[in-house]
Amino acid sequence: MTIFDSFVEEPYTFLAIKRGGVKGDRVVDKKDLTGVFKLRSSGIEQNNVETRTSTATLHAHPEDFTNYANLVGQGICKDGNSYEIVSVTEGKNFANGITEHLTFTLGRATYVVEC
Repeated sequence: MTIFDSFVEEPYTFLAIKRGGVKGDRVVDKKDLTGVFKLRSSGIEQNNVETRTSTATLHAHPEDFTNYANLVGQGICKDGNSYEIVSVTEGKNFANGITEHLTFTLGRATYVVEC
């Protein structure tokens, strides 16, 4: 049994990001996929400035991605919100060693594109 058998999958859009430059971080490609999304967000106030934070996670199908090393820094669009992938971990089945899912830790992001 995998996480995809236990929780409802939801659609999301994977965003390939080109970093920096004069135009800022830009979306150069999009891919519609499904996975298990867990929203965790909050606000913090510091020096009279409120900042929205996120520690949302997305459990993605490993077969949807060919190179796990290049996923950090890419983007996710879910329900009109943009997120940056800040870390990736492999969810392995310890009995057979097969990677069953990828867990993306997500931080809020703003890209030069409508999500």
